[in-house]
Amino acid sequence: MISLKKLVLVALLAASALVIQITLAVLPNIELVSLWFLIIALSLSFKESLLVVFVFSLLEALVWGFGDWVLGYLWIWTVWMILVRLMKPVNKQSSQLWALLGAAFGLIFGLLFSLQHALLYGVNMGFVYWIRGVPFDIIHAFGNYVLILLFFNPLNQAFSKLLGKWGYLS
Repeated sequence: MISLKKLVLVALLAASALVIQITLAVLPNIELVSLWFLIIALSLSFKESLLVVFVFSLLEALVWGFGDWVLGYLWIWTVWMILVRLMKPVNKQSSQLWALLGAAFGLIFGLLFSLQHALLYGVNMGFVYWIRGVPFDIIHAFGNYVLILLFFNPLNQAFSKLLGKWGYLS
């Protein structure tokens, strides 16, 4: 059972991810959600991290409407959380390594969505979706790399301090 304090934390983190996403929605595929979820995955338990992803995806669906992309966000952001958790022992606190992983994730984000499209609408639709999105995936990769490189260390340190002051123990 998750405590009320942790549920509040999950809700606040998911809401902050939504605010971050909406704020940068005017820029195509430049987003801070990947960085925010990276920090969350490194700081919270896997279960709590996934709860943040699920609540964030639900909030986005409430704002933007429900569609097949909601299913995509649920499993693709889960893949990101799993990658971060798997790489945590290797990467430690290296912003350069996290930036490279973030860039790789940005590059394959559209490919992952195209797999879902292929399953739902056929292989041709999935292939076309992926090819059409390659320029956006490149922008996504570049944006993730630069934003994680610049902001990972200060945000991670600030978040750790806030969790400590709040008495959070994962």
